[in-house]
Amino acid sequence: MTDYKEVYLASTRAYQERDIDAMMEHVTEDFSWYNIMPDGPSLLADSKEQARAGMKGVFENLDYVSGHVEFVKTFGDMLVAVETDTVRQGEQEITMRRMSVYECSDGKLHRCWSFPINEDEQAENS
Repeated sequence: MTDYKEVYLASTRAYQERDIDAMMEHVTEDFSWYNIMPDGPSLLADSKEQARAGMKGVFENLDYVSGHVEFVKTFGDMLVAVETDTVRQGEQEITMRRMSVYECSDGKLHRCWSFPINEDEQAENS
């Protein structure tokens, strides 16, 4: 049985190194990626090639500083992770957190639903 946590972590290491080719080794040909926002879902990619283009855009348009995984847990072929990225906007560093749910298939990441975590909303609702 495939250890999907290791597949995910290998993909994450490639992301941190900005190695798109290595990232794409860990996704299926029909990989789909959704960003889930308060106003509804947005399909970011519905193929490996669209995901490759999307990641290229991320690295070309964001001044990526660092990223790390705060939490990762597998449940059979499902994986849940909390991820944090730090990017630079002008002179300021911005931290972005998200919870991502991955469906895995055939030893690779197959679908991703990414839910941004709004720290300000959490503070208001506490």
